[in-house]
Amino acid sequence: MDFKKAFDSVPHRRLVLKTEAHGIGGRILAWIADFLSERRQCVVVNGVQSSEAEVTSGIPQGSVLGPMLFVLYINDLPRVVANYVRIFADDTKVYTRSDVEGAPQTLQKDLDSLQDWSQQWLMNFHPEKCRCPEAGK
Repeated sequence: MDFKKAFDSVPHRRLVLKTEAHGIGGRILAWIADFLSERRQCVVVNGVQSSEAEVTSGIPQGSVLGPMLFVLYINDLPRVVANYVRIFADDTKVYTRSDVEGAPQTLQKDLDSLQDWSQQWLMNFHPEKCRCPEAGK
């Protein structure tokens, strides 16, 4: 499973809340909140610039903090999965052994739980990049 526009989708306020829930507070939390706040963007089309708009979501890519902040944001995702889960950057793999009774049903429950998690935290999965391959002996 893959998040759609993973780094761009992270809402700043929710990220700050999750960062605080991980025990990060005080000056460091304030610094992270400042790092994310007061960001603005505009676009230029055919030489015409739009008015600026406030950016309220997205982790600045290319920053040293970016990957760490993304991991803080999705770190609780494995808690909603009953089967095995592996995460690397914005890719998530959920799997189980095929010889386990009820494996398809538990995997479906995990997918439903992941969908609920993604809606709660405003992180959409990229359906075109989600698939369920079956492996055997």
